[in-house]
Amino acid sequence: MVYFLSHKNDELYAYTSQALDGDVNKIRPVDPTRDVGVRIRPNYVYCGRPIEATYLPTTIELSGPKRQIPDLYNAYALLVSAKVKHVIERFEPDAHQFFPIELVWEDGNHAAERFWFVPCNRLDTVDRAKTTFEFRNVWFLDGSKKELVFNRSQIGAHHVWIDKFIVMPTPAISEVLKASLEAAGVTGAHYQPFPETD
Repeated sequence: MVYFLSHKNDELYAYTSQALDGDVNKIRPVDPTRDVGVRIRPNYVYCGRPIEATYLPTTIELSGPKRQIPDLYNAYALLVSAKVKHVIERFEPDAHQFFPIELVWEDGNHAAERFWFVPCNRLDTVDRAKTTFEFRNVWFLDGSKKELVFNRSQIGAHHVWIDKFIVMPTPAISEVLKASLEAAGVTGAHYQPFPETD
């Protein structure tokens, strides 16, 4: 199986977040060169390529009541704890970017330390023969009950990647990485499963 990794929001309300420095609108990929996949827009953080750190925030303010921040949290991007970073780097050392971020409450008090996570593998991993969604230069995932099937040989030895033909910027992960995140007790993770063939 392959899984899309995202933040599972168990909070009662949709709380806002605000970058206190940097400029998230100016974050750019290091290499914006077009390829055959989804067009790489200037401010498209999850394109499967490294980003420039110049305008990344170092502090993000969270609204709402003080609460335990899970290991995976969504605030502008997927923010991950040192525990998540350690698990990912065990499988793919030096492959992805992790930029330190301090989360603070509205009163300025410390909430948590996290990393702005940037997956840096940009791959073509969908099995075109077995996927039943329509392909229009990208996969047209229309929300129907069709099948999205990944191909193990196209994935190769990778454990975290962005599929370059899927518009939704969600990291895909391997089954063995998912199992390791679960074994480490990672909180706040949502895993959306998809079949995988040889």
